[in-house]
Amino acid sequence: MAHIWFRNGEDSWSVMPIDGHAVNVSVYPPRILPDDFRFGEDVLVALIRAGSADSPEWVLLAAADGGVRVNGFAPVAGLRVLRDRDEIRAAPHEPLFFSTETQARVEAFPGSERVVYCARCRQPVEKGQMSVRCPHPRCGVWCHQTDALPCWTYAPTCALCPQSTALDAGFEWAPEV
Repeated sequence: MAHIWFRNGEDSWSVMPIDGHAVNVSVYPPRILPDDFRFGEDVLVALIRAGSADSPEWVLLAAADGGVRVNGFAPVAGLRVLRDRDEIRAAPHEPLFFSTETQARVEAFPGSERVVYCARCRQPVEKGQMSVRCPHPRCGVWCHQTDALPCWTYAPTCALCPQSTALDAGFEWAPEV
């Protein structure tokens, strides 16, 4: 799930999940936009999911007078595809950071066209079985997480990468204070 990091009133960073919603970043703090928002009238700078609801791609859409910069550069033709850890500055507000980092969570395995094997025990992961998908961006393997097969939490890190297996580990990255 994508999210935005922004400074709260106590000068520390807060995180705002944005999965499935458009977000107004021309105000501070950023706000979720209603489905019927009017770009250019209601909002000057917005983050919008590109493509389907399953798409991890997000774009920044800026009106001509939006006064926004992404990593120090103005969006070309008012559009910028966002990447993990992009800094967004919408004048005169504090900077925001866009992030696509996800956290490990136990969920029912959605199934697959081909057999998926648990990275720890090497047994098949069955559709509907409680499992964890490694949130590391270059890993993504599935591991069982049931009382009988606690494969994800069996060791301190993922079977194939350095991702922590603590289910309450929080985010690995946050903007510097």
